Amino acid sequence: MDDGPVHRRRRGPHHPQGPGPGPHLQPDAARRALSGPSWGVPPWRVELPPGRAALPERCDVAVVGAGLTGLAAAYTLARQGVAVVVFEARRLGAGASGRSGGIVLEGTSAGPLPEADDCIATLERTLSEAAIACELELPGCWELTHAENGAPLWRDGERALSLSETVPGGTLDPGKLLGGLAAAAVREHAELHEQAPVRGISGGAPLVLQIRDRELRADRVVLALNAYTASLISAGEDFHPALTLALSTQPLAPGTLEAIGLGARNPFYTVDEPYLWGRPWGPDRLIFGGGLAFAGSKRVERVDIRAQEVARSLAQLEQRVRGLHPALADMRIAERWGGPVAFRASRTPILCRHPSLDGLILIAAYAGHGVALSVHLGRLAARTILDGGTLPRWGEVVSSSEAREVG
Repeated sequence: MDDGPVHRRRRGPHHPQGPGPGPHLQPDAARRALSGPSWGVPPWRVELPPGRAALPERCDVAVVGAGLTGLAAAYTLARQGVAVVVFEARRLGAGASGRSGGIVLEGTSAGPLPEADDCIATLERTLSEAAIACELELPGCWELTHAENGAPLWRDGERALSLSETVPGGTLDPGKLLGGLAAAAVREHAELHEQAPVRGISGGAPLVLQIRDRELRADRVVLALNAYTASLISAGEDFHPALTLALSTQPLAPGTLEAIGLGARNPFYTVDEPYLWGRPWGPDRLIFGGGLAFAGSKRVERVDIRAQEVARSLAQLEQRVRGLHPALADMRIAERWGGPVAFRASRTPILCRHPSLDGLILIAAYAGHGVALSVHLGRLAARTILDGGTLPRWGEVVSSSEAREVG
């Protein structure tokens, strides 16, 4: 069933006792490492926008998850006068958005889909509209393949890695994009609450969210938790969260990027197994990723990169990268970390109205393809709320019988 458009009101969320203390910056806002549950620390930093101390009791739209998807939705809604409150269980950037490799790709992991085939244009438009500077570069992304013979770009074990195709794409700084979106949403009078995990959502008109020891009522809810989705609500039987593993180098010797063929600063990924992705970062550093660590009970927050098996996978990734080219043999590692991802067997994202909770839109499962896609789908969900339109059929949850109300 399609919901009608949300009633737009140029006001903030309802605070019965007033809005609480005025806006403030966290003391370490200028440069703060993005932390998570035993996942290591990525290289990105994020500036925090002003926050509020008090939780409201009522809003037009509640956004659960302050990643790129949730913040893009909140920004789009708030610009149209909708009273929006964003809830983040930990710190801004502690999830997938702040732990991404920052590779920008078009479409979805399953390829271009209707209403998800111009994601890079949406990203560029958003950056311009919200005045966000996040070091976006779009030289194209390399698709690499393994072969026994042929002229290799690099050697990956016993096989050659060769360039197959250059597709639309590039890189950006995820921390700057995340902080910029948060600041833009707050400028438009959205509220952002960190350390405010949503414990349950109950159906009705309005929907009722349990946060800390409080309840909040919202006409609409955007649930944008990606790999964390199963911690709150079911996303179907074929929803699989995992932790992708990554590392970054210390500054490399002058001329190294050119020597290994990355002078034009193209990011890359392999289209066959074993999977490997990477990108230049800054003037003289590289980021590489590959390998997945899965969680029991679909609770990715329980994965610990210090665990023996995961630590072994990170060590194997490092050894593999050193063997790609002689210029990388003596590289020094600066950071090792994991980032949560989620996927379905079809590789299509989830973008749908919840089958039993009227007014709730569920967005997740980008399959590691989510930097531009997450911004695009967040804005698409917001436009659907504003206009009462329909969502594309490809985003529906496969096993809707598994969806459940939690409280």
